[in-house]
Amino acid sequence: MAYPNFQTIDLAMVREDSPNPTCDVKFTFLDQNTGQKSELPAHKLILAFGSEVFMKQFFGSIPEERDTIPVEDSPVKVFEVFLDILYNKKIALEVFGFQFLADLYFLAEMYLHDFLKNLIVNEVSSRKIDSGNLLEGAKVAENNAHLGEFSTSLFSICYGFMSKSDLESISDIFDKEDVGEENSCTLHRLMASVKRSKPNPPDICKNCQHKPCLDGKELTKFNFVTGAYVSRKFGAKQDTRKTLKIDGDDDVEYTIVWADGRVTNTSDKFSKLS
Repeated sequence: MAYPNFQTIDLAMVREDSPNPTCDVKFTFLDQNTGQKSELPAHKLILAFGSEVFMKQFFGSIPEERDTIPVEDSPVKVFEVFLDILYNKKIALEVFGFQFLADLYFLAEMYLHDFLKNLIVNEVSSRKIDSGNLLEGAKVAENNAHLGEFSTSLFSICYGFMSKSDLESISDIFDKEDVGEENSCTLHRLMASVKRSKPNPPDICKNCQHKPCLDGKELTKFNFVTGAYVSRKFGAKQDTRKTLKIDGDDDVEYTIVWADGRVTNTSDKFSKLS
């Protein structure tokens, strides 16, 4: 198939429809659950124009010599969408779930694609949280606290829902989950972050096992989730810091989420935050 004018080429169609020999690199994937193998062909030059990381990888002072590159830190479907974006294919971000967007944001951050990062953050910020997707949003935000603006924007819309909803509705969401289990504790941390409590709370909170429960759930090495918000006043400026209690494993990496939204990643001793 011939193209009379290079400026009119649909790059995405070239990658999808032209014979594979026109591609000079392929990315391979192995599904750890099913053992299924898959691959995605691409053109080094086009990738390099879309990301300075690819530019250095393929055309830097020590260029990548491999034509087949295994990818272990991204699902194949997410990486395919990322390639589509580099090939100028129009992508509707609104069709993807929160975890898919988190994985896509991770790739955008890895390959220094700030424009895509901003698109994803704007998409997340524009979404509406309700009782049906609150738990999903909160868990994705917690599990991806290392993704900076993405996690912050997702937490923000979750907080907005928790702050504006009546306590009866929030209680209904809690009642669908087993007290003390992961989902209930995630909701509990959200409640603590927006400083709300269920109507007529018991003397001892069944989630955190102490009173007042607005201090949040005390984390242990068995339920520790990087980025989980646990509220407690700390220091002269009254910043909200994590309160951590880890039995052993003092050097585990963790994230401090401050009251003003700043995120600090560290591997300092837990005893310094207790």
